[in-house]
Amino acid sequence: MYRKISLLLIFLMLFTVLTGCYDAVEIDDEVYPVMLGVDKGANNKFRITIQYSVYGAANRNQEGTQRTQSNIAVIEAPSIIESMEMFGQEISRRITLKHLKVIVFSEKIAVEGIEKYILGIQRYREMRNTVAITVVKGEAQNFVRENLSIIGESLPKMVELFFSQPLHNSYSAEEQFFDFYQSILSSYKQPVASYGGVNDYSNIGEGENQKDIPPITGKGYLPGEIPRKGSAKRELSGTAVFNGDKMVGYLDSYETRYYLLVEGKFRGATITINDKYKPSTVIVAYIKLARKPKVKAHFSAGKPVIDVNLKVEADIVSINNKTPYEKLYMIQDLNAQIKDFLSKGINKTIEKTQKEYESDIFGFGYHVVDNFKTIQEWEDYNWLSHYKDAKINVNLTVNVRRMGAGFYTSDIWDSRGRVEK
Repeated sequence: MYRKISLLLIFLMLFTVLTGCYDAVEIDDEVYPVMLGVDKGANNKFRITIQYSVYGAANRNQEGTQRTQSNIAVIEAPSIIESMEMFGQEISRRITLKHLKVIVFSEKIAVEGIEKYILGIQRYREMRNTVAITVVKGEAQNFVRENLSIIGESLPKMVELFFSQPLHNSYSAEEQFFDFYQSILSSYKQPVASYGGVNDYSNIGEGENQKDIPPITGKGYLPGEIPRKGSAKRELSGTAVFNGDKMVGYLDSYETRYYLLVEGKFRGATITINDKYKPSTVIVAYIKLARKPKVKAHFSAGKPVIDVNLKVEADIVSINNKTPYEKLYMIQDLNAQIKDFLSKGINKTIEKTQKEYESDIFGFGYHVVDNFKTIQEWEDYNWLSHYKDAKINVNLTVNVRRMGAGFYTSDIWDSRGRVEK
């Protein structure tokens, strides 16, 4: 009996060990797209573009700089999920979305309605809730093709860091799949997505600027408008605004910052404003939220009234004139200039979402709902249709905390003596 029990235990142990890896897959038996683009195809099909890494490949350009090595594949299919099987004809590997970083929709699809595309993949077990959602001007296929980098070999790392840029510069909203899907179904707020495009490098000027013209500050950019040249033409700049599942407009890069400030997702960024005493010079400040915005909502004469209290801290990065703002009597003046700049931008952005887009992307509905006794009363009221009529009061406080590394403003001297600026 003892021998039988021992043999049985040994058999069970061997059975467990030998069958433990029956479903194991070698890493190079599958292909892991990091970016997936969705365009309209022919005959009501989807045109799907994927970008994936090349195993063990490295590439150096003529200057010897290392460039991310990747492949692009395009196919038309009746659904996004089926396209993954059809790609096997091109790649001869199983395509899995387990490590997908970004889904890119063309603006044409977003304007017509994105619901069927989102619903078509939200049940798929390989779809992660943290996948970023992006809308691009033009074709998604072109945006994916221009997703290049000259820094490092890792394509997934490059894509993840690129789409996390809103955490550092607040030029675009960072919207993940779960948040986007939840907002489409919500009666409290409307969805947004990061806004991207391809830059043809035609916006950067040639030659010197005209003299005695104040620099333009507070100007926001849309995708493709940033005056730059480089190696990667794709860029994120602005936010796509939705009403339901349809894109109804956009915010530029500066309007996006004002939106993130009010929503409480602003992580910090640098702003440049004209000095009111010397308009040809600028003041550069790094701003961040001192705390989460406090929002309260009530009704007055049958109309919703929303009060938003914002507290912003500012660190002065640069002042390219000799105005002694570091003096105590000038600090309040500096606070007032930054406050005036931000207040105008915030109020214009809110008005734009109310009058032009009629889309509560700020989530004010989460505060207005406190005035209703039941969910049924709330749904019957239909807050999203009343957002355009709401009175929104923004109370902004700005506090300059640091004046940079300088303790005082120094004079400039030349052969003639003290230079007056």
